[in-house]
Amino acid sequence: MERWYRINVWLSVLGILIFGASLIFLKQMPLFLLPAMFGLGMAFKGAKNIYKNEGPPKIQKSKRPDYNKRRKKK
Repeated sequence: MERWYRINVWLSVLGILIFGASLIFLKQMPLFLLPAMFGLGMAFKGAKNIYKNEGPPKIQKSKRPDYNKRRKKK
Protein backbone atom coordinates (compact mmCIF):
# COMPACT_ATOMS: atom_id res chain seq x y z
CA MET A 1 0.00 0.00 0.00
CA GLU A 2 2.93 2.29 0.70
CA ARG A 3 4.11 1.90 -2.88
CA TRP A 4 0.64 2.68 -4.26
CA TYR A 5 0.51 5.83 -2.13
CA ARG A 6 3.87 7.01 -3.51
CA ILE A 7 2.75 6.32 -7.10
CA ASN A 8 -0.35 8.49 -6.54
CA VAL A 9 1.73 11.30 -5.05
CA TRP A 10 4.06 11.30 -8.06
CA LEU A 11 1.08 11.12 -10.41
CA SER A 12 -0.35 14.25 -8.81
CA VAL A 13 2.99 16.07 -8.96
CA LEU A 14 3.49 15.10 -12.61
CA GLY A 15 -0.01 16.28 -13.44
CA ILE A 16 0.64 19.66 -11.83
CA LEU A 17 3.94 19.99 -13.73
CA ILE A 18 2.27 19.18 -17.06
CA PHE A 19 -0.48 21.67 -16.24
CA GLY A 20 2.01 24.42 -15.41
CA ALA A 21 4.23 23.80 -18.44
CA SER A 22 1.22 23.81 -20.76
CA LEU A 23 -0.06 27.09 -19.34
CA ILE A 24 3.29 28.75 -20.07
CA PHE A 25 2.96 28.01 -23.79
CA LEU A 26 -0.80 28.58 -23.97
CA LYS A 27 -0.52 32.15 -25.32
CA GLN A 28 1.67 31.02 -28.21
CA MET A 29 -0.52 28.08 -29.21
CA PRO A 30 -4.07 27.59 -27.87
CA LEU A 31 -3.83 23.86 -28.57
CA PHE A 32 -1.76 23.52 -25.38
CA LEU A 33 -5.03 23.71 -23.47
CA LEU A 34 -5.51 19.97 -24.14
CA PRO A 35 -2.38 18.76 -22.29
CA ALA A 36 -3.11 21.32 -19.57
CA MET A 37 -6.51 19.77 -18.92
CA PHE A 38 -5.00 16.28 -19.11
CA GLY A 39 -2.43 17.22 -16.46
CA LEU A 40 -5.12 18.73 -14.28
CA GLY A 41 -7.14 15.53 -14.57
CA MET A 42 -4.10 13.46 -13.58
CA ALA A 43 -3.57 15.65 -10.53
CA PHE A 44 -7.22 15.36 -9.44
CA LYS A 45 -7.28 11.59 -9.96
CA GLY A 46 -4.11 11.10 -7.91
CA ALA A 47 -5.36 13.42 -5.17
CA LYS A 48 -8.70 11.60 -5.07
CA ASN A 49 -6.96 8.24 -4.69
CA ILE A 50 -4.83 9.62 -1.86
CA TYR A 51 -7.80 11.24 -0.10
CA LYS A 52 -10.03 8.15 -0.34
CA ASN A 53 -7.09 5.85 0.48
CA GLU A 54 -7.91 3.56 -2.44
CA GLY A 55 -5.70 0.60 -3.18
CA PRO A 56 -4.54 -0.74 -6.52
CA PRO A 57 -7.17 -2.15 -8.87
CA LYS A 58 -7.88 -5.84 -8.49
CA ILE A 59 -7.35 -8.28 -11.34
CA GLN A 60 -10.45 -10.33 -12.05
CA LYS A 61 -10.26 -13.73 -13.66
CA SER A 62 -12.45 -14.37 -16.64
CA LYS A 63 -15.35 -16.75 -16.12
CA ARG A 64 -15.21 -17.85 -19.73
CA PRO A 65 -13.47 -21.18 -20.30
CA ASP A 66 -10.18 -21.14 -22.14
CA TYR A 67 -10.99 -22.46 -25.59
CA ASN A 68 -7.36 -22.63 -26.67
CA LYS A 69 -6.65 -25.50 -24.29
CA ARG A 70 -9.51 -27.64 -25.59
CA ARG A 71 -8.98 -29.46 -28.83
CA LYS A 72 -11.35 -31.65 -30.71
CA LYS A 73 -10.14 -35.20 -31.15
CA LYS A 74 -10.87 -36.78 -34.48
